[in-house]
Amino acid sequence: MVQPIKLSELANRKRRNSADNHNDSSDESEIDISSTDSENENPQNEDKDDEEEIVNIDFDFYNGNPEVDFHALKNLSRQLFGPVESNRIQLSGLADLILKSPTTTIKTDGTESDPYCFLSFIDYKENKSSDYAKYLKKVDSRLSTFLQTVDNASNKTCALIMSERLINMPPEVVPPLYRITLEDVTNALGDDKHYDFYILVSRKYEVNFDMDNDDQDGKDRTISADRSKKRVKSDEVDYFHEEDRLFEKHAKIHFQSDAKKGIISSYMVLDHAGILKGIDELEQEIATW
Repeated sequence: MVQPIKLSELANRKRRNSADNHNDSSDESEIDISSTDSENENPQNEDKDDEEEIVNIDFDFYNGNPEVDFHALKNLSRQLFGPVESNRIQLSGLADLILKSPTTTIKTDGTESDPYCFLSFIDYKENKSSDYAKYLKKVDSRLSTFLQTVDNASNKTCALIMSERLINMPPEVVPPLYRITLEDVTNALGDDKHYDFYILVSRKYEVNFDMDNDDQDGKDRTISADRSKKRVKSDEVDYFHEEDRLFEKHAKIHFQSDAKKGIISSYMVLDHAGILKGIDELEQEIATW
């Protein structure tokens, strides 16, 4: 169990600059998004399942570092979009966009370690010819129409939000993560400016999803060809990111894909006030936990 984190400690923790980074970083990320806790289970420890272990973890906030973070950001982006959608996106190009944009990463073992979480605001108009912007325009007519409206409005700005984290990252890190990065955006734009709109892509999952007969013997599969294709699932949907539930409430546009193996892609368009309201409400909820 991760020890609860005080929001005040996170918000006041000074993010370290990347000026002292070394140039001998590894070419490959240490993050393995396919690993599970079950791989390290020891049957001899089953009688200790009810015991709680408190682990003290320092979450430090850093700017994106091209010398260190490239491969980890690719892996986290692949996790975000899933195996199907990520094949439609040039993830290397997307990682480059992230690293040249206002980006905050969270690490636990110094600036040269892999990030376990990141948040980035990519300027849409500056990168509307990028592969990722073209991907968004093809997702759904609602997104392409909205982006065309932004293209036609010289006084409107839009950021493409990229955010993902390892599944066991506590949601307490999210409010300070957004506040730090939004402050970086304001500094980058100058004159206390902020973006007018934000496009956020995220994901949800069907609770208790399973594939019927996927692990059955061959003789069971021959009972009915149709039955072997049935999926057993509940109607309940839950969120990988706790903040998405609140962002959806304040979104100007929100739609989602059909479930693919229990995973649902979620697309949102929010204005600046909507982003701030969602973060404020998440912070208020966390304070009651």
